[in-house]
Amino acid sequence: MKTFIEVRGARQNNLKNIDVNIPRDKLTVITGVSGSGKSSLAFDVIYGEGQRRFLDSLSTYAKSRMSQVKKPEVDFVFGLSPVIAIEQKKGILNPRSTVGTMTDIYDFLRLLFASAGEASCPLCDHPIPVRSSLQMIEHIQKLPEGTELEVLAPVYKLYGETYETTFDEIRAKGFRTLHIDGVRTNLTDHVELEEETDCRIDIVVDKVIVKPDIYKVLTKTIENSLSLVGEGFIRFEIVSVPDGAVFDKEKFYRQFACPEHHLTMGELQPHYFSFNDSDSACRTCGGLGTFMRAEARFLVRDRNKSLLAGAIEPKLLSTGTKGTWIWGLVKSMAKHYGFDLTVPLDDMPEPVQEMLFYGTKGEKFPFIPDESSGKSQHRHAGKLMTFAGFVHIINWWYKLFLKRQGSQGEADFYKKVMIEHTCPDCEGKKLRPQRLCVRVGGTDIHQMSVMPLSELKLFLEHLTFSDTKANVGGQITKEILTRLDLLLDIGLHYLSLGRRSDTISGGEAQRIRLSTQISSGLMGMLYVLDEPSIGLHARDSGRMINTLKKLRDLGNTIIVVEHDIDTILSADHIIEIGPGPGREGGGLIAEGKAEQLAASPESVTGAFLSGARMIGVPAERRPLTGKVIQIRGARANNLQRVDVDIPLGVLACITGVSGSGKSTLVNEVMCKQLFSIFHDARIKPGEHDSLTGHEHLTGIITIDQSPIGRSTRSNPATYVGLFDRIRELYAEAAAAAGSRLSKNDFSFNQKNGGRCENCQGEGIVVTQLQFMPDVEAICPVCKGTRFTDEVLEIKLKDKHIAEVLDMSIEEAVVFFEGQTYVQHKLKVLHQLGLGYLRLGQSSTTLSGGEAQRIKLAYELGKLKRGSHNLYVLDEPTTGLHHSDIQKLVDCLQQLVDAGHSVLVIEHHLDLIKVADYVIDMGPDGGSNGGQVVAAGTPEEVAGAERSLTGKFLAKLLAPQERSGAAQAGLLIH
Repeated sequence: MKTFIEVRGARQNNLKNIDVNIPRDKLTVITGVSGSGKSSLAFDVIYGEGQRRFLDSLSTYAKSRMSQVKKPEVDFVFGLSPVIAIEQKKGILNPRSTVGTMTDIYDFLRLLFASAGEASCPLCDHPIPVRSSLQMIEHIQKLPEGTELEVLAPVYKLYGETYETTFDEIRAKGFRTLHIDGVRTNLTDHVELEEETDCRIDIVVDKVIVKPDIYKVLTKTIENSLSLVGEGFIRFEIVSVPDGAVFDKEKFYRQFACPEHHLTMGELQPHYFSFNDSDSACRTCGGLGTFMRAEARFLVRDRNKSLLAGAIEPKLLSTGTKGTWIWGLVKSMAKHYGFDLTVPLDDMPEPVQEMLFYGTKGEKFPFIPDESSGKSQHRHAGKLMTFAGFVHIINWWYKLFLKRQGSQGEADFYKKVMIEHTCPDCEGKKLRPQRLCVRVGGTDIHQMSVMPLSELKLFLEHLTFSDTKANVGGQITKEILTRLDLLLDIGLHYLSLGRRSDTISGGEAQRIRLSTQISSGLMGMLYVLDEPSIGLHARDSGRMINTLKKLRDLGNTIIVVEHDIDTILSADHIIEIGPGPGREGGGLIAEGKAEQLAASPESVTGAFLSGARMIGVPAERRPLTGKVIQIRGARANNLQRVDVDIPLGVLACITGVSGSGKSTLVNEVMCKQLFSIFHDARIKPGEHDSLTGHEHLTGIITIDQSPIGRSTRSNPATYVGLFDRIRELYAEAAAAAGSRLSKNDFSFNQKNGGRCENCQGEGIVVTQLQFMPDVEAICPVCKGTRFTDEVLEIKLKDKHIAEVLDMSIEEAVVFFEGQTYVQHKLKVLHQLGLGYLRLGQSSTTLSGGEAQRIKLAYELGKLKRGSHNLYVLDEPTTGLHHSDIQKLVDCLQQLVDAGHSVLVIEHHLDLIKVADYVIDMGPDGGSNGGQVVAAGTPEEVAGAERSLTGKFLAKLLAPQERSGAAQAGLLIH
């Protein structure tokens, strides 16, 4: 049996024909500077070849139905196992995906509720039994023969709709007879109910007489009651019993239904608790938990104009269509309540404005058509009407839009005038209210979903079941607890099953996927991971390392692409790729144990392991300016009414363990509030009392790790804005050479210009094959240059534009010497450690860290005097080697020196220790976090007893560097 994975002749991307042996059943770390070729070796070569061979083993039919993997540029790879890649990707963007659905724990939870759930009456909360159809029929057949009973099913009015809408739905299902508050009603007659009142409605599904051959009829009736209507509840109401029959009505309902309302629950199924099932999801939000609602302020075009002059959104009240039904209602209201439509909206009395936007709230007024009204409106003259209000009209239109899936133009309109709120019907619980009448241990499924995982584990451990349900309930609970233990071991105790996947970080998503792999219990596998330490506090990195070792000890081979020193020191084998980035990298620099790398003079990582190189602490820190962003009463997510002052004019760090509330405070509360002030009032920030200090800022700029472009045509040169100037230079050279080529002809995006139309400026031609990978071939016309021969004849310093796009940023700095604008932009990119990237490199090939640094370079390249922006970065050290972190620090300091403020959410201690001010959140994650436990200079935080960050920070700061203030104690907010 092979003891190594042998890679021979790896030439993928910038790898330089390297040979490497990776020990099997060991934890191997591949490290090196950013852009050195680590991911090319781990993912493109090893994972790519393993995946390709697996797909090759499938049938042609199977291969034709899945995307194929291209063969990597490598001579051969021996000793491969079935391979699984756990990459550093942002959480799933589908708003329906949650931590529970990602880990399959929610599916087990649904199974638990379906198997061991106890129901209660939706009207009075009295416990009621769950019965199968057979059990119901057997109980009914105990009634005296000839007993007449009605089978009824409760129905519920749709939120925000009229009773008539509910009646229309009932008619559509083929039912006509109802009980409304106990009164028998026929829907063939006109039924009018007060919309504000809450009526109890039961459909009469069938009327049956008890007799020996009733089984088939009653089975069909019960199925209709439970599936078509009733929301899983059914009611049997005895109408009459035969004369002389001995019958105890109370005994019939005892232990069979709610003693007061006579409701019984049908047999439960797992899908009954799925918010992704249309029959179980909240009917208002469709199981999302959020709903778009109109805002009055966004419906106003100009408050200084009158309604007749166009104060309101034209889609509602267009000045050119004054004969519409809405205009008729508004004019009738104006005549009845005595307000003037020619008065500016701002000058109208407050009650009138309230009525226009939110309606008459049931109060009626006569409809009075005028000369602009159509014939249909005149037919309603004198009829008493109510007005829903502009806000409710938009909400109603939006519901219709969702039902018929309207055009993109309509969608854009609703985005403009509506804001996402918690669903007013289910209050964010995603399920229909009747589903929450089923509980396990007195707790419904939503309550379990919002518990932190650590709390959920304790709850399930102490859960007891009745004798009849103990066996099945115990088995399901055991499965859930096994999976919860894995998530807790990996440091995700603060998450909840209901947490949306699009709100978790890439590191959290990667650790969740890692836990699911461990739960599989497979051995002999090959796992390839991309920086699993990302997003982890120093306290939690040990948990991650232990998890990797546990996976290894099961008999698996673990390959980790990583920069984290603790992970490198814990590895069984280390491989360093380098020595530099891009074309300077791709070589095998050093391999072996940590001690061997530390002793290697060529190893950049080894220099940091041995202490020969390190990121130094500044000799002095900037003094505070006195200007702050003051946040008071922040209580979004787990924040516990946080009061905090974020200093401006300095480099500040927000720190804390995972789940302590850092991202909530910065991104959800501060950033969204500032964005709503500076950019878009429709943005809804997290709950807080107040935010002041924004007057000190010109704007807010967030620099995240999202791609700089989703098109293959997007590249660093176009993003930072220097490609336009390069094209101008070539256009000037063309004019000097007597050519008629313009600036547009030097773009590969312009049709009918200078680009090659055979490949449409892509440089490659893709041939799609049915059950084989797509074949990419260099365009035979332009030979991969992307431009026509005429364009390529124009040269600057003997280089045509395709050769310039193929240059590295480092080479381009020298090439464009003398071109101040272009060289300035290039130098900023080079300064950030991106000199290895090509100017025309597709944005789809860039990592999240590279994209973030390009965005930072864009901001650094356009600094203006006199402005004061707040730059917010979320873990900018992601994907950075220690040698590159120093370059990042220098650039952040440059932003502050230019008169701006920088706020960084960070775990990396080397960046935290160089900050001017640190705010540490905690003391722990989840419900035990959400507080500011320390604030001050890094030295002051290092001396704080409650600060977990401080304990690790103290190890990096030499005692003589700590201030007397830190030794004396720390001001804790």
